[in-house]
Amino acid sequence: MEFVREPKGIQEFAGDCVLSGQNVVRRQKLVRECTGVYKNEAALAEHGDELAYWVLNQNFNRESWVKGNLQWGITYIRPFTVDGECAMTSGHYHGDTDCDEYYYGLKGTGFLLFWDGAEDFYAEKIFPGSLHYINGHYAHRIINAGDEVLAVAACSLPASRQDHQSIREKGFPYRCYKREGRIIWEKQE
Repeated sequence: MEFVREPKGIQEFAGDCVLSGQNVVRRQKLVRECTGVYKNEAALAEHGDELAYWVLNQNFNRESWVKGNLQWGITYIRPFTVDGECAMTSGHYHGDTDCDEYYYGLKGTGFLLFWDGAEDFYAEKIFPGSLHYINGHYAHRIINAGDEVLAVAACSLPASRQDHQSIREKGFPYRCYKREGRIIWEKQE
């Protein structure tokens, strides 16, 4: 038996912030596939086959859904806008609200939105080194408000069973736009 071994994964914290190693899986989404996310869905077609974001995820027990099994992932969001609306993930609630999560800013700048589904809605700034605790009762979404790729690490529980459908149906109460180099928040009616 080999006593000293290589680590199961390597997370770069400089440059492209690449995650590599055992059981690392890549998923990606094109801008045109981001239906139910942006206010002006017709504008999605203007981006053709442009990549919106990708995720590198390491999980050794994803199929088991046992509470306590952790995963590490990095979300990389390209800088673009859809009719002025900043690039973002679809966002999600946790199906199991006992499952909290942490996000960590690696590269770029943006926001992490939080919403309890009622009156409590706020955004935290994301930047290299920012740490974000996410209570399992809050929906959350990452927004790239900068001019470079936004990379955000996450330590989460697959047992949380992400619920994206509720966000598609309700949306978030505010939207983030970039106009003339300024960030503007607009309340949704």
